[in-house]
Amino acid sequence: MSPETKEFIAAFEQVFDADWMHTKEMLGIRSETPEQKKAAAAMGLESIPIISDDGTFINPKVEDETEDWGNRGRLLAAYRKLKQTS
Repeated sequence: MSPETKEFIAAFEQVFDADWMHTKEMLGIRSETPEQKKAAAAMGLESIPIISDDGTFINPKVEDETEDWGNRGRLLAAYRKLKQTS
């Protein structure tokens, strides 16, 4: 594997896994509070978690990684395949 590929993987993992809390803050992503979840349920709205509370972008810890997120599943599959060759 090239040094450039190794550097990309390391940077990708740092931003989207190790530093996920900071990345979320920088992107303005906030977790739904228990009160917000209750209010949504009371209105008959379904909350579909795209990343679990203890997950990261790379390891979302949800059943369907493609749910309502366009090409994330494709990106994660390509990342994981590239990672296997390292």
